[in-house]
Amino acid sequence: MQVDSLGRYRIEKELGRGAMGRVFLAFDPTIERRVAIKTIQIFASLPEAERDQARDRFLREARSAGKLLHPGIVTIFDVGEADGVPYLAMEFVEGETMDAVCREDALLPAVAVVELVAAAAEALGFAHERGIVHRDIKPTNLMRVGERTVKIMDFGLAKNPAASMTHDGALVGTPNYMSPEQVRGDPLDGRTDLFSLGVVCYEMLTGYKPFGGDSISSVLYRIVHEPPKDAPLRLERVPPPLATFLERALAKHPDDRFRDGAEFAGALRRAGAAARTAAVPASAAAARRPAPDPVRTPVERARRTLVPWLVVVALALVGIGTAFVLRLGPFAPPKVALLTTRVRTEPAGLPVRVNGLPLEGDVIRFPAGGPFEVLTATSGCREAKHRMEVADAGVEIVLVLDPARATVMVDPGVPGARVTVNGHDAGAAPATVDLDLCRDNTVEVQADGYRTSSVTIPANATPLDARSASGALKLEAIPLGLLLLPATRFTIQFLVDGKPAARTSEGLELPAGTHEVRATNEARFVDVAVTLDVPAGGAATPAFVIPPQARLVVQTFPPNCRVALKRPGSPWRQVGETPLRYELAAGRYVLRVEAPDSGESREQDINLAPGTNAPVRVSFGRSGR
Repeated sequence: MQVDSLGRYRIEKELGRGAMGRVFLAFDPTIERRVAIKTIQIFASLPEAERDQARDRFLREARSAGKLLHPGIVTIFDVGEADGVPYLAMEFVEGETMDAVCREDALLPAVAVVELVAAAAEALGFAHERGIVHRDIKPTNLMRVGERTVKIMDFGLAKNPAASMTHDGALVGTPNYMSPEQVRGDPLDGRTDLFSLGVVCYEMLTGYKPFGGDSISSVLYRIVHEPPKDAPLRLERVPPPLATFLERALAKHPDDRFRDGAEFAGALRRAGAAARTAAVPASAAAARRPAPDPVRTPVERARRTLVPWLVVVALALVGIGTAFVLRLGPFAPPKVALLTTRVRTEPAGLPVRVNGLPLEGDVIRFPAGGPFEVLTATSGCREAKHRMEVADAGVEIVLVLDPARATVMVDPGVPGARVTVNGHDAGAAPATVDLDLCRDNTVEVQADGYRTSSVTIPANATPLDARSASGALKLEAIPLGLLLLPATRFTIQFLVDGKPAARTSEGLELPAGTHEVRATNEARFVDVAVTLDVPAGGAATPAFVIPPQARLVVQTFPPNCRVALKRPGSPWRQVGETPLRYELAAGRYVLRVEAPDSGESREQDINLAPGTNAPVRVSFGRSGR
């Protein structure tokens, strides 16, 4: 079926389709950019009783994932539903998925694999710190952009059970990348994603899946109980440091793996560096080995050999009062060549530490043969590091730290829109706001008749990141629709979203979307409410069920008694004096009659049927007692 549009998006072409739904390249005319639209059509296969709940959960969790702002995660711009089909509008990224480089005949160099997988681990760590677990890390969800950049896709489906299961429990797609705790149905945290990423790393290095099998059950059994299939054979082409890394990354128990994405990435990069060192040709390694001790002359060898004996003889001679002076040549340590460089910071004047100790002045001297120091400068939450190397000799090292605060302009295109930062009012747009970049910052803009727009700028973002994110905040006008209020037999007060509204023949113009409409008549004990959707460019009428009216008649002796009514559990309401004829909603009430002089009162439960009811008679006696 040809699809020309989805909501406000104009479909340009289909990019792909699968068990979950279809992916389109589309154009967003509101902000004039191309996006990728992914429709989620698997809900149709769920039982009707579960369908709405699953769809609502998907929309809620996709909106939560949409707040992830990280260069290694495909950004979700919009989450919605059109013609009953939920969809995600995402950043359109041109690249290739990692499955293209997992074949044995298309493997990347190990150094490229290390950098791509480490970058993915850092992006996962960012999401895990914010409480979001992907749960479906696999090569087709990792997009390679250029040589060293990776972007994780489908975070909007992170927690949706329908993303991996059909209604009868059958798996959709391959289970090869699931963690043991996923297979067992145990509680999950970010370490399940890191296990799956370890599987991807294994496949990118070897061209084979570590847990293969002829059936789903055999794959799941191997994930839980067996080491990677043919591990010695597959890993013989992988340097030992990387093989050791993979053993820990694929440990069966989460506690035996890496704690978080940062630890995973750091260990992988160290293993990659060690692997490169181990791969240096023997001739080059020999050239870097320390030179052996120089060949000593016979006299020097004799001198070294005789020293212990001469000392013994000298001590013996001293004991009998005879002294000999032994003159042996000095053994001076070899001179070490020192290199010099100058260090400064940007911004200027920040303290610099060398291996954790303060640097005096701005000049550092270091041995040409190492070990090499680590220079560190800090300012608030910002830190810049530099590991010294021979190439630093004679040049100036500049440790650059981004400012910890930034002033950004928020202009959503609607003058007067309210701007809030972290829940605090920041004035009317366009507004200039000051951000502490050492923490997460949520900037939100609101205006009547427009959809709320917000963005969360993660802690440690650069000023450029903060300005770019805040500058992208735009308000989208909500299209209007009509609310038609029904005519009623008696006076009704209508409230729309808590505000009084008058009924007119033309209808009430409202922003399209969900609204609450309440109909009340306090005197008649009428108070009903409905929630309805007002369509854009269309009209909606609330389906009120106004309670049928009943007539209450109260006769007393003596007359002029005060009458009060209440619903069970509600406060009393005075309705008049006897003899009383009163119109009100049918139903159950508590009736109270109070004598005019003595103050004596009587209560009774009554059930009023629609229409006229038999009189309620109350007598207090001639004395009023």
